[in-house]
Amino acid sequence: MKRLILFIVTLCIGISFTSCTKNTVSKVSTGNPLLENSTIVTSKIGNTEEFIKSLEKSGYKTKTIKQDNNRFLSGTLTLIAINETNIGIYEYKNNQEMEQDSKTISSDASMIGYTIYDWKATPHFYKKGNIIVSYFGDNKEIIETLEKLLGQQFAGMA
Repeated sequence: MKRLILFIVTLCIGISFTSCTKNTVSKVSTGNPLLENSTIVTSKIGNTEEFIKSLEKSGYKTKTIKQDNNRFLSGTLTLIAINETNIGIYEYKNNQEMEQDSKTISSDASMIGYTIYDWKATPHFYKKGNIIVSYFGDNKEIIETLEKLLGQQFAGMA
């Protein structure tokens, strides 16, 4: 029981980092960030570094906020700031480990493993190569960019 309580407390702390917003990053172009002078680069994305480079080639500036082991997925978490929110990137040793962990997330992202979540923002989970990417929010430009780089979300809400 103590381990379950400790897990839930640790998870809540991890979620608070993922759901935080911070206005530290902006789109390079002006006006509509994805439609005006913007190029989405669909390159090979298999890890955190390649994903961040693809975001930057698409016109975004990124800032790494934190890297550590996360609390609710087994991959190594890297939080980056982009526009007015954070994006979580969970990197795994290989695609099989990533796929195994992705199966613990329910289709609406309300449950990961045996824990039920009541997210404060709309959850979106994407996967490609050896990474799972989480975004919590409703920014259409960010969602469109994530879909173009990573494909359709595999878990979350539309």
